[in-house]
Amino acid sequence: MKLTKNDLLVLGFLLARPMHGYEIGQALKNDGVEVWFEISTAAIYYSLNKLHRLGHIAEAHSRGVSGDRTIYHVTESGRKQFFADMHGLLASKEPVRTEYDLGISMLNRMPQDQVVPLLQTRVEFLETWIADLESRLAAPGKDALQRAILQHSMATAQLDIDWLSDITAQLGATSECEMASGGLMSLHGDLREFHLPDLMMLITSGKHSGTLTVVAGPNARSMTFEHGVVHCVASQLSGKMVLDEEQVLRELYECFGWQTGTYAFDQRGCPREGCMLLDVSAHTLILEGSRLLGSWEIIQRIVPTSDSLFARTGDLGRRDDLTLSDDELRVLAVADGLRDVTTIAGLLELTEFETSRMLYGLYLVGLVQISDPDKSRLKRVFREFAELMCRGAIPFRTTPEEASACEAEVNLRSRDLPVSIRSSRIVDQSDLSLSSDALAGIYREFLQTQHTVLEERLSYDIADELRQQVLGRISPDLRETLEHYALL
Repeated sequence: MKLTKNDLLVLGFLLARPMHGYEIGQALKNDGVEVWFEISTAAIYYSLNKLHRLGHIAEAHSRGVSGDRTIYHVTESGRKQFFADMHGLLASKEPVRTEYDLGISMLNRMPQDQVVPLLQTRVEFLETWIADLESRLAAPGKDALQRAILQHSMATAQLDIDWLSDITAQLGATSECEMASGGLMSLHGDLREFHLPDLMMLITSGKHSGTLTVVAGPNARSMTFEHGVVHCVASQLSGKMVLDEEQVLRELYECFGWQTGTYAFDQRGCPREGCMLLDVSAHTLILEGSRLLGSWEIIQRIVPTSDSLFARTGDLGRRDDLTLSDDELRVLAVADGLRDVTTIAGLLELTEFETSRMLYGLYLVGLVQISDPDKSRLKRVFREFAELMCRGAIPFRTTPEEASACEAEVNLRSRDLPVSIRSSRIVDQSDLSLSSDALAGIYREFLQTQHTVLEERLSYDIADELRQQVLGRISPDLRETLEHYALL
C-alpha cells in the first residue's frame, strides 16, 4: 500500500530516533514543519496506527513519571518502504498546483470593483508572510535543509506577489468604456453550454456591471448592466441596428429561445450603439422571455418529466419587481412539492406544456424550487395519515364542538411545531430547507401527539382501531415511507 505524505513524514521522523506520538508532534514543531506542511495531531496518530498495521513500525512500552507510553520504532519493512516512496517523491512528475488558482479561474464571476481590493489583501498577507520567513531564517540553529525550505517558501511567495500585481495591473489597464474582448474579466462561450437566463442571474446576483451580447448568425442582442440592474438593451439584425423600441424588446424576448449561438460578457464593456434605456428588472425580462418559449428542449432543462415536483420558495408579496399572470398565480398557489406537473395541469385545466413552461419561468425567477421526491413522499404520507386519522374520528364525536376541541387540543400541545390541523386539513409551515430526517422528526412528534389526544378523548381501543384502518388506506409505496421514517 502506497504511503500518504503524512505517513512518509511520520516515518521519516521516526527514522531519526524512536519516539512516542507526542514527541513526534513536538519534533515537527521544533523543525518548523508547519511553515511548509500542514499535519494535525489527529493525523499523526492516524498515520502511526496505519504504519503499525502495515508492519512498517513496531511498538515498545516504557514506564515514566507521567505513566506508560508507547514508543514507536521503524522496522526493516518500514525502512524499505520509506526509501521506495522517497525515490518517487524526489523524482516526482506531479505538476505544481495551487488551490489559489481556483479563485483566479473564477475571477470573471466576481464584480470587478471587488476583485482588486481582494487581490491586494492577498498581496499584503504574502508580504507579511515573507517578513515572518525572513525572521525565521535569521534565527540561529537552522541547518542547511531547513534554510533551503525557508528560502523556497520566500521565493514562492514573492513570485505570487509579482503575479498578482501583474493581474491587478491588467485589470486597471483599460478605461471603463473600452471593450476588452478576451480580457481577464470577460465571459464568453456557447449558448448550448451556458443558458442565457443562467448568465443573466450570474450577472444580477453578483451585481456586475458590463455588457452581455448574444449572437446567432447575423443577429445580435445585447444588455448592458449597471451593478446587476439591466440599464439598456439593443438589437441588431443582419448588421443593422433596430431602432423601434417595441421591436427591440420583442426580439430580446425571442433570444431566450435560441439554442445555438455564442455569448460574451465584458465587465468593462460600454453599451452598444442604439442601446434602448429600460426600467425593468432582469427577473422581469427572464420571465417574459420564458412565456414565449415554444420548445420542449429548453424547458426540459428544468422540467425534465411530467412527474417533476416543484414547491413554492416564499412570499410573492416580497417581489415587487414581478407581475405574474393569472395562470402563473394559480400554478404558484398549487405548487406544494406534492403535486407533479401532470396533476397540476389537470387540476387547473391546462396542458402539460403550458404548466411546464410556467414552472420553468417561475423557477428561473426564484419563486419555485425543485422538490426532493423522497421529501415530497414524506410530506404527502404525513398529510394523508394525519388527515385520515382526523376524519376517521368524526363518527365517534358526539357534537361539532367536540371535533373543534380535539383539533384545538392537538394544536395546543404541538404549538412549538410548524405543523397544525384546521378543519381536518394539515397546515404545514415547515422550513423547506430542512432535511428529510429533521422533517420526519417534526411529523413523528405531531402524530404521536394526535394519537395521544385521540386516546384520551375516545379511548385507547378506538384510537388504535382508527390507526389500523388508516394504515389500510395508505398506498403500499407511501406505507414504505411511513415505516422508513418510523412514523407508525
